[in-house]
Formats: sequence, structure tokens, C-alpha cells
Amino acid sequence: MDPNQYDLHMKTRLERIKQRVSSKKSGTYSNDEWSGWVQQIENERGLRMMNAVLFLLLSASFFLGSTPLIFLFFAILAYMWGNFYYLTHVAKKLEIHILEEKLKLFTEDEGMLRLRITHNSLLPIFFGRLRLGTDKNILFQHGEEQIHMNQLHINFHQVGRSQWEVVLPFTAVKRGVAQLHLFDMEIDSFFGWGKVYLQTRDKMQFEVMVYPRNEKVAGLEKIFPKKQGEQPSRSSLFEEKSRVLGTRDYVPGDPFGNIHWKATARMNSLQSKVYDRTTQLSWLFVIDISTSNFEDKMRGIAFLLHYATKHNISFSILVNIKKLGNPSYIVMNSGEGKQQLYAGMMLLARIKVENVMIPSMTFGKILHQHALRHPYVIACAEQAVMEKWNLPASTEGFALETVGDGVKLVKLRKGMKHQGIFMKHA
Repeated sequence: MDPNQYDLHMKTRLERIKQRVSSKKSGTYSNDEWSGWVQQIENERGLRMMNAVLFLLLSASFFLGSTPLIFLFFAILAYMWGNFYYLTHVAKKLEIHILEEKLKLFTEDEGMLRLRITHNSLLPIFFGRLRLGTDKNILFQHGEEQIHMNQLHINFHQVGRSQWEVVLPFTAVKRGVAQLHLFDMEIDSFFGWGKVYLQTRDKMQFEVMVYPRNEKVAGLEKIFPKKQGEQPSRSSLFEEKSRVLGTRDYVPGDPFGNIHWKATARMNSLQSKVYDRTTQLSWLFVIDISTSNFEDKMRGIAFLLHYATKHNISFSILVNIKKLGNPSYIVMNSGEGKQQLYAGMMLLARIKVENVMIPSMTFGKILHQHALRHPYVIACAEQAVMEKWNLPASTEGFALETVGDGVKLVKLRKGMKHQGIFMKHA
């Protein structure tokens, strides 16, 4: 990094820290706000000293009475002063706004960052360079992949009193959340000597939510409902007594309490109530961030979330990541519908494998408590890890495994669940 850029970067960080310490407003701003630039002129101190020296020499020339020398020093002084004035004021009225602050994409989708650059000064910009740096979840067209972030460098020029929009296309390369961590600019002097480095005073507010693309999961037929619940199912053995669908003719063996007396009086023959058949089909997704082939399995989880939403199945998500507050782990409460799907996909996008994990034994106890409320547990975890978990006897356990280019469900063998032995089906 250029020494001047480094100095500017540290200067900006110091200002933001001072703002937080003094309890000023948050260090981000929205589209309709602009907090200005922190600027650093290349060798600003040297330019000031040279202007002072030239002024002294010009005064000495007046004293000596040398006309050519006076004109020479006057021209040099005017050049140096104009150069310094340009660098100091060229970006005073330069504003940049992001037109769309939040985007939601799936992996491999195309998106764009739209900027509006407004230059209200009369001074033109002939040699401007804009530099952006984001998380590695997105990659700009013609951008560069760095170790910690992906960057894009743009050359531009703009006349005074003008406004223009620039569109920067990018590709969502992997699941996660991408934000702007670097946004600075440098403008070379119109007079050809020196440059000014600019960095936004506050952090630019921009976020790209990259959801995992769905990967079809094989083996869903293994999840067979066996308990009374609220999920409608024609093949269920259980009847929901509060949901009467209609009546039918009475047959010997029907319980006395099932007789519909009003329908019997109307039809002049015994009529039995027909109840809605329901089952309990609630899923608990358990995500272990240390598992192998994590991204492949996350695509499988995304598919199952969409499947559950389509079939009106309620689900909850439990992740072995530590967090502040109560509870001290990440959990999404049970629910169903599109809002639950949206919340679940957001959670999948925000999970980072670099987060602090909960110890396996502690997480096993947490899982046991949550599994008591769910008949089915679908785990994104390794077999060795699942061996340490103690699922309730009433809960069916399944694990996601990668097979070739796909993902499949593997059922935990009945009666040997606590030993973590799996029965794999082709």
C-alpha cells in the first residue's frame, strides 16, 4: 500500500474510533446522507514549505530589482499555488452515493453496484481512480482477487458541475454476506505534480446477501410421519378430533362418540363423523460448522427449507456457534411459511465457518433439549460428531452426506441411535 494511502487509512480509522468513543452517530450512512471525505495530500508539508521558499525568493527578487527573475519566480509561485489549490479544493464538493444498498442473490447470480457521482465544484477531475474492496463472496468484473478481499480499480474523469452514474457488475461466487470494507479515491493534479488521497469519513452502507443455491436431496422418502400432529395427511393413522370434514354412513365398530346426531336426524339414518387425518412432521435442522463438504451440505439444507415451505412443514434451525446474550447459541424458533423460509435462508447466508464453536458435549445437551420438541432431526454433521450426541428415543435422526455431485439423507439406525451407527441406503 502507498505510504500516503496507509496514513490516510489510519487517520480515517482514528476518526471513526473517536466518534464511537464520544457516542456520536453510527459510522455508516444511508443513500440520502453524505458525511464527506478524509483527505491526504501527497507530500503536503513539502508543498507548503516550497511555496514559502518561493515567496521569500520572490521578495528578494523585488529587492534586487531583477525583472526577469521576478517574472520567473512569480510564474513558478503561481504554478505551485495553483497546484496546491487544486489538490486542496478539487474534492471538497465531490459526493458519491450508492443507489441500492442491499441486494439478495443466489450463488452464480449476476448483480451490480450502482453509484451516483456528483461533482458540484467548478474544478474538473481529469485523472481520478476509484478503489473498492469487498468480502470474497462477490467478484467484480475485471476485479482482482486479494488474500483478504476482492478489489476493483476504476479510472474516471469528470467535468465540474456534473453528475453521472456508474454501474459495476459483479458475480456472487459463494454463500455469505459481502460488504464494502474499502472505498477510497485518488486524484492526480491537473498541473501534473502531486495527488490527493480520499477516503469516506464513514463506512459506506452496502450489503449483498448471497444465498446457497438449492441442491436436490435424495432419500426424503425415509422421513415417514408416525405421530399425531397438525400436518394434514390422507395416509395418516391419526385423526384430528377438532377438524370435522363431513359425515358418512355408520358402520358397526364406529365409536359411539363419533356419531353425528344432527346429520343422523336430518338423514333418518345413523351418520358418523369424518375427521381430518393429521400427523406430526416438524423438522429440526442441526448445523455443525466444522463438518466436511460444508458448502455442499448447505445447498442441501437450502433445498430442504424450500421443500418444507412448499409442503407446509414447520422447521427450526440450531447452529453450534457461540453468540452473546441469552441463549448463548444460534437458534431459529420453529415456524412455517414464506417468512420462515426467508429467515432461514438469511441465517444460512450469515453463517461463517470462522465463528467460535460450542464444545461438542455442551452442544449435545442443547440439542437434546430442542430435539424433545421435534420428531425429526436433520443434521449437517460428521458421523464421529453425531456419536457424541444423545437424541431422545422418540426422535428420528438423519444426516446429510455428499455422494458424488449430490447430497442424500442417511438415517440413524433405529435402536442404535445413541451409538451413532448409521444404516446407509443406496
